[in-house]
Formats: sequence, C-alpha cells, structure tokens
Amino acid sequence: MNRTFHSKVDWWYWLLIIVTAFLLFDFFWFHYTLLTLLLSVVMIFEIEMLIHTCYIVTGDGKLKIETGRFIPNSTIELNSIVAIHETKGYSVAPALSASRVEIVYRLGEKNHTVQISPKNSSEFIRWIQKKTEQ
Repeated sequence: MNRTFHSKVDWWYWLLIIVTAFLLFDFFWFHYTLLTLLLSVVMIFEIEMLIHTCYIVTGDGKLKIETGRFIPNSTIELNSIVAIHETKGYSVAPALSASRVEIVYRLGEKNHTVQISPKNSSEFIRWIQKKTEQ
C-alpha cells in the first residue's frame, strides 16, 4: 500500500507566487513582451511545484520524491536509509518549507542526503521507521 505525503508550504513560497503574479501582471499591462513571456514560464514552474511536490512511500519499500513535470523525480530504497531527522533550512531541495526532514541514505559506497518537507513530519518519520523495520 502506498502512502502519499504532500509538501508543507511556507509563507515565503506563497509570497514568491504573489510577487511573481504581480510582476507578471505589471509586465503584461505595460507591454513588456519578453519579460511577460519569461515570467509566465517562471509562474508555471512555481505553480507546477506547488501542485505536484509530494513524497510517496510505496508498498515495495521505496520513497519516491516527486516535484512536478519539469524536475526529475528521485527514488530512494527505504532499506538504504541510514538516518532521518527534522531540520530547518533554505537550501535548494525538493521542499517548499523551511521545516524539513533530512534523510541520509547510502548509495554505493557514499552517503547522500536529501531534504524534504512533508506536512506532518513526525508522522512521516514514524511511517518511514515502521516501513524500514518490516
């Protein structure tokens, strides 16, 4: 059975969308065609991430990180997870919030990290720990 966790969305992401929408309207109103087209693409990208960023724990022991159609999705084997804990930050990650869960996983000989922002991080961590124990 799959379990989907949607991304938490912070105020700064909503502010980013509002500022982009205001600038898009302004550029359109004053006939800045190139800037309007460029900002339209940015707005589509922002909305796409807002709608489609989610984290799916699959029944076959994988964590799928989806961030929309324009960014490649990633998959982590649950049995490769070394550590998982809550953190805060604004680094580039498939997360729309500063309240994040950092996952350390082993890929080959190296440890890698990814930060995600599920809405209910404590439930997400419990779910991952439950699935890795099975």
